Amino acid sequence: MREKRPRPRRSTALVTTFATGCVLAWAGTAIAAEDAPAARGEDAAGARRALYEALSAPPKGYVRALAGLSFGGGLRFNNPYRLATQLGASAESPSATAPYTTLMGALAFGPPDGLQHGGMLGLSFALSGVGQTVLTPGYILMYRGPGRLLAYGRVGPEILLSPDLNVGLTVAGGGAFFVTGGLGLVLDVAGSLFYGASTWEKKYPAYPVLSASLGLIVDVEFLP
Repeated sequence: MREKRPRPRRSTALVTTFATGCVLAWAGTAIAAEDAPAARGEDAAGARRALYEALSAPPKGYVRALAGLSFGGGLRFNNPYRLATQLGASAESPSATAPYTTLMGALAFGPPDGLQHGGMLGLSFALSGVGQTVLTPGYILMYRGPGRLLAYGRVGPEILLSPDLNVGLTVAGGGAFFVTGGLGLVLDVAGSLFYGASTWEKKYPAYPVLSASLGLIVDVEFLP
């Protein structure tokens, strides 16, 4: 007769497997609980770092708008027509231009505490003598830091609209001191060159003009 072998107890194997799983699950839970504060700390540090970078980065879409009113005058370094304002004995000596007033506006783009560039438009009117109207479009490059000073340079054509149409070139620079955050005093110095009608002495005479004006300027910032 064959001897009956004892069958393996399945219940014992199941109990052992279940106990092993519980031990592993408990160990995993304990490890995760220990790592959770560190993970939360890293997430908080990363969030703070991202927020700092977002706040410290230069704002995008920043626009600076300027508007000004100024009064000035200038010197003409060629006077072939012997104008009454001649300051010297010859036609090549300087002569004074008519006093004028200028309305200007500008839009600039770039970081608020760095170099900004854009376009400007000026319109000038003579205040005495022959009526003259001058339109000055151009490119402007400016810098205004966290203080009260603003410096700029500009270049562009200078279009004489009346009494006769003529076109010259202007290179200018200036600065402003702001009494308040948006209102300041501005000084503008410009050098212009025009070509005029021929004379007995020269077929293509050139008229260099150096002018300066002083006035008020308003600075308006548009934040994104």
